[in-house]
Amino acid sequence: MRIQNIYIVVFLSGLLALSSCKKNGATFSLQLKAKYGTQNFRLNSTYTDPAGRYVNLATLKFYLSHINLIKSNGSLVKVADIAIFDFSDTTALSVSVPNMDGTFTGISFACGLDSVTNTSDPLNYSVPNPLAGDYNMYWSMLKYQFEVLEGKWDTQDTAFLHNPLAYHIGTNAAYRQTQLNKSFSISSSNYTMVVYLDVEQIFNNTTTGETINIVTEFSSMSTDNQPVMVKFADNFSKAFSL
Repeated sequence: MRIQNIYIVVFLSGLLALSSCKKNGATFSLQLKAKYGTQNFRLNSTYTDPAGRYVNLATLKFYLSHINLIKSNGSLVKVADIAIFDFSDTTALSVSVPNMDGTFTGISFACGLDSVTNTSDPLNYSVPNPLAGDYNMYWSMLKYQFEVLEGKWDTQDTAFLHNPLAYHIGTNAAYRQTQLNKSFSISSSNYTMVVYLDVEQIFNNTTTGETINIVTEFSSMSTDNQPVMVKFADNFSKAFSL
């Protein structure tokens, strides 16, 4: 009788362990990579745009928010509320979440911060919270900057390009939604999804049909040049792919 009870305990323990493993699932990781057309993108490297001009970017950082996986039944599974991606820091290009499982049809996210979050005070947060002021993504007048891209361009590939590029994109009018479709499943094995940002598409987007002419539209601090802000926000949100 005692032996039988021991077997029952062992059997139940095994069921609980299996149930726990199934519930815990695996780790999902979202990894951001950048490219420039067909080339791998790196800061402080020079690339040629479709008009034959040379472009070299020193800064590229931005917010993605409301990052969710889309299940096959249409429901959403949260990956992160807010994440900041800074290409000057290779450790700041991924987000991971444990205990994920299921069948999915894609991923959705917003470029920038929603109107409520955009009213946050960075003094209320500290690193690693992405809203902390340490990330230098906050304007005292216009709230958070959603995307920051800075660099230079020139008609000749010289050691120092001479013409500035500066886009600090923010305000609620620059908030955009993005969805990328891909069927995949997560069960017992960890899963990494690589999302690519094509920097060339920020300036010349084949989906929106909008072009930012770096000769005449080389800068926008959002409210000082709203037409460029709108084009940048549109193009940026359509520059991602799987």
